[in-house]
Amino acid sequence: MNLRSMLALAAIAFGAIGASAQLVWADKNCHYYPEEKVESHQTDTIVPCWRGEKVGALALFAPKSDGVVTAKITGPISGQAHFIDYVITDQFRACGKHPEDLQPYHVPDIISDPATQVTAGQTRPVWVSIEIPQDLKPGVYVDSLTIDGESIPLTLKVNRRTLPSPVDRKFYLNLWQQPYAISRYYGVEPWSDSHFELLKPYAKMLANASQRTISAILFFEPWGEQSNDLFLPMVETFKNHDGTWEYDYTIFDRWVEFMTEQGVGPDIECYSMIPWEMNFRYFDRAKNDYAYLKTTTDSPEYRELWSNFLRAFAAHVKEKGWFDRTIIAMDERSMTDMKNAIEIIDEAAPGMKISLAGNYHPEIADRLYALSLTQGDQYPAGEVNRRRERGQYSCLYTCCSSPEPNLFSNSAPADAAWIPVHCTITGHDGYLHWSWSNWTDDPLNDSRFKLFAPGDTYFIYPDAKSSVRFERLIEGIELSEKIRLLKEEFIAENNAAALEDLNNALMIMTHTRPRANAPTGLQINAINAIIANYE
Repeated sequence: MNLRSMLALAAIAFGAIGASAQLVWADKNCHYYPEEKVESHQTDTIVPCWRGEKVGALALFAPKSDGVVTAKITGPISGQAHFIDYVITDQFRACGKHPEDLQPYHVPDIISDPATQVTAGQTRPVWVSIEIPQDLKPGVYVDSLTIDGESIPLTLKVNRRTLPSPVDRKFYLNLWQQPYAISRYYGVEPWSDSHFELLKPYAKMLANASQRTISAILFFEPWGEQSNDLFLPMVETFKNHDGTWEYDYTIFDRWVEFMTEQGVGPDIECYSMIPWEMNFRYFDRAKNDYAYLKTTTDSPEYRELWSNFLRAFAAHVKEKGWFDRTIIAMDERSMTDMKNAIEIIDEAAPGMKISLAGNYHPEIADRLYALSLTQGDQYPAGEVNRRRERGQYSCLYTCCSSPEPNLFSNSAPADAAWIPVHCTITGHDGYLHWSWSNWTDDPLNDSRFKLFAPGDTYFIYPDAKSSVRFERLIEGIELSEKIRLLKEEFIAENNAAALEDLNNALMIMTHTRPRANAPTGLQINAINAIIANYE
């Protein structure tokens, strides 16, 4: 679809054109472009919300003249307002080499700054974010969005119910981190004090989204150098002159301690015993250079490498008090390779947790602390509940092989909210996405990459700028928590009728993908309306 077609669709979604109003609320399930005309009739929006919720709303501002303007939210609750910037995308929604013949277009996704330069006649979208205090008295509150002398009210209808703080939420969010992209982008030495200082706001953003895992890299490039930035090891492995092995955990320890201090975790996912290219780099002290072991999971060399590593690693994380948090993690590996790796883990580090993002294999499922299946793959009936009773997590994940719903920059805005709600309604514990900050060379301008769909490699921007996609993902996690809490409330009250009514109403979301006549935006709106009925 070209830019002209998308503009026409967005204009239709927004409605009739009016010339008088300069600032209005808009449908956050739509993308809006500079050519939009701002309509005058919608100047108020009512948002039902719970205490402890982060509310997101979208407005459109049509400036009367050129200049720098500032967006502000004021009122009894208050919050933040930021202009939304555009990033280049296209319609590629698959894995593999990015086609060169697709027409690029701009999509509004970067939640940028409160102040910006505007041009007369060019409409700008504005993202409003308000965090409802957990101890706020239930009732109706009216805040105001103001830009360049124009103001519109935002009515917040605060429910008596309260969402837990992000750290206490049950949803299991697993977004893999790429700290080296941040050091590369800002030109600082990896793991220097400057690097850690730059990492702080990104870690806080993850913690505030209920992130449950810390991504740690054990050996060089678990994913075969497919990303824009190399995944360097956080544990240095040395082979001594006498053939013995030695390990330096300095970076690993500091990374885990840092992320824990920022509120991320508690789990530490360590990649990978089965990298995509099965090539393990270590420093050979006899040669005074790096060496590589190209091997298979059933070879004696592989067993020697990993038996020594795991024994030492298990002893180290036990000494740090992290053994129960530590997970040996694999991504999209075969059952044969997984069985070989599990055998070595059980011999060298008994009790060490294991995770897999991939297909369901009944032969090894019981041994996996966390298992994430791609959309379309199914857990057997009753399996998720059995795993939950054992203290194990069962999640879903999306990657470039899932055309939609997804978190690409060309995805529908509501997709990011739909995904976690779908995970919860279908009985799963959470959601995994393989990348969060794998930036391109010019991430604030162009989200396309040589491999994968545009935006698949990241949905957070430099200078700790959030995105519409990330904010909608948080919305979906909060909506998932509301569903869980309402079900628990009805069960505790023995209110079978209310529980049945809620479950029946949620059936709209049980399909793997949205029905053709109910795209993600309509479904999310319907679920929000259902939840709002429980006052």
